[in-house]
Amino acid sequence: MPFQLNNTNCSPLVIDYDYEIIDKQLLAQYVGELLLGHHFHVIRILNNLAPQLPINPNASIDQVINKILMVEVEKRDGWLFQMISWIVLAKRNAGSKFHSNTPQSAPAQHGLDGLAIILNQDDTLKNIIISEDKCTTSPRGKITQQVFPEFRSIENREKDNALIGIISTLLGNLDSGKILDQVKNDIFDTKYRVYRIGITRQENHNTEEGRNSLFKDYDKYVKGETSDRRSAASIYFEDMRLWMNAFADEVVAYLNSKKSTDVQ
Repeated sequence: MPFQLNNTNCSPLVIDYDYEIIDKQLLAQYVGELLLGHHFHVIRILNNLAPQLPINPNASIDQVINKILMVEVEKRDGWLFQMISWIVLAKRNAGSKFHSNTPQSAPAQHGLDGLAIILNQDDTLKNIIISEDKCTTSPRGKITQQVFPEFRSIENREKDNALIGIISTLLGNLDSGKILDQVKNDIFDTKYRVYRIGITRQENHNTEEGRNSLFKDYDKYVKGETSDRRSAASIYFEDMRLWMNAFADEVVAYLNSKKSTDVQ
C-alpha cells in the first residue's frame, strides 16, 4: 500500500484516522487511475484483487493531463488531495460492504466531496460517511469557515435531497433494489451519519493537544457525547505546496506512461 494508516484518538471530541504516505509513486498510479474514471478498478486493487485496467484513448488521457497542468495550483492540489483522501477512506473500509460516490471529475466542482455507505453483513445500514476534504496551508480557518458550516447544514437537513439522491444511486441497483427498500427509512436518521474532515494539518497539530486545537468545537456542529460521529483523516506535509507539486508531476508522468504509441 502507498500509505501507513494511523489513529490519533482525541475522544470525546474526535478520532483522527491520520495517515502517512510511504510510496508516492504507487499512490500517483492509483490517483491517475481515479482521474481517468476507474474508481471501480481502484477499489478492487485496494481489496487485494488484480483487475485488468481499461486502456484509455490518448486523447482521453491528454484531457486529464491538461486539467492538471492548466488549472491554478490551489484548485489542482484540492482535486488531487480529494483523490488521495478517497483512496484512504476506501482502503480503511476494504473488506466491508463499502459503497462510495465517485470522486469529482474536474477541479473545484461544487457539491459533497465524499459520501460513502457502509452496510452490515445482513445488509442493514451501518453508517453514512460524509466527507469534506481540504488541501490547505490554513487548516483551522478552512475547518471553521467552510467545513463546520457545511456539516451544520447537513445536520439541519438542509441538504437531505442531495444526500438521499446519492444514497439511492449507490444502493438502488444492489440486489434488484431490495437493499435500498430495506434501508429506505433509516437513511433519513441522522444517527447513522458519520462526519469526516480530510485535511492537511500543520506541524503544530502533530501532537494530541495540537489535534484537539485543530478540531476544537467539532462537537458544537456535530452533536454527540462520544466521538462516534466525528472523525477526521489528516496528513502532515513539511511543505505542502512543494510536496503537491512533486506529486502532480508523478501523476502526469504515470498518465503519460499509459499512452499508446499507436495513433488514437
